[in-house]
Amino acid sequence: MNTVDRGYAVLKRAWKKGDVVTVNLPMEIKKVMANSRVTDDLGKVALQRGPLIFCAEGIDNNGLASNIILPQNTSLTPEFKSDLLSGVMVLKAQVPAVKIDDNGENVSTVKQNFMAIPYYAWANRGESEMMIWFPSSVQAVDLLSTRNTTK
Repeated sequence: MNTVDRGYAVLKRAWKKGDVVTVNLPMEIKKVMANSRVTDDLGKVALQRGPLIFCAEGIDNNGLASNIILPQNTSLTPEFKSDLLSGVMVLKAQVPAVKIDDNGENVSTVKQNFMAIPYYAWANRGESEMMIWFPSSVQAVDLLSTRNTTK
């Protein structure tokens, strides 16, 4: 008979050579809301699957990670990639991303492919933006400018 004792699964049986125990642990993808006391992350979500937190790197997301929007209704799909980082589970989706036109005067959102990797695996493929917390909607736009200081 199988029981649970103080949080541990107890398997009692007469074991013989070749017996196999298969454990199936649910690994649901969860969107974790940022704590409301962390004002820089208000309205943002992070991705968790089982005990792991996921992040997005620009290298996998058209060169940027800071322009990605992750709406609450986004459907994420786990996929094992044996050829990536010695084999990792990634999360994939279609998401809106903020785009700025070539002349820097217009802002819009476009749908794009999204891929997140386990947080422990980031920064292993060269320099690239990385994000953990994603806005779930566009609340405001901070306008940043760069100034050419060469004469």
